[in-house]
Amino acid sequence: MKRRDFLSLCGLVAGSCLVPDAMARVIRETCVLAREPYLILPRNPSDTLYALSLDGKTDFMLHLGDPQEPAQPPTWREYFVEFEDIDIKDEDAVRHWWIEQVGDPEDEPIPIKPDDEIDGAVLQKWEWQQEITDGPSARAFHHLSDLPLDDGTGSRGGNRLGRLRFIEGNQPGSNLTYVEAPDLATLACLQNRLNELDEDLAIEIKGW
Repeated sequence: MKRRDFLSLCGLVAGSCLVPDAMARVIRETCVLAREPYLILPRNPSDTLYALSLDGKTDFMLHLGDPQEPAQPPTWREYFVEFEDIDIKDEDAVRHWWIEQVGDPEDEPIPIKPDDEIDGAVLQKWEWQQEITDGPSARAFHHLSDLPLDDGTGSRGGNRLGRLRFIEGNQPGSNLTYVEAPDLATLACLQNRLNELDEDLAIEIKGW
């Protein structure tokens, strides 16, 4: 049987998808041999998938949302609205939450000022949520893992052209959730698959 090129999916998401022969030839010539990017972007993308790398050619980490815009911790007012569904003007509700979740029953007054940024254990919890669900790398992980990137054809007898890795916790004690593409060919294969799925998602390569 004729060997076909495919993109492999590994880590917490497993599978593969074939790359059309004509596309695979161009990706091999451009990305593998010439070490140049090859991305056929949708005409009117609805969002951008940023691929960050130190050298712009290898070891990309994917982000849905610009990772170079620093995440700003919310104020207490914003935090209560978004995560706790508590009206910060409701002193009894705030006090009950504080005693139950964070503080000591003897704290008086409750040390929360509505327009100050969250701090302490709540800030640590928010940062943890950024790593596993809400940050750009985590959003890329969850969005891509929810897509049918695996086309069900299998990879038996094929040549692996790219390798996309889905990672939750890259070392003991880490909650970092992200997708890793080792090279330009993987990005080209991924963009092709996103186009096949009509995702209107454009990959953009950026340096750290």
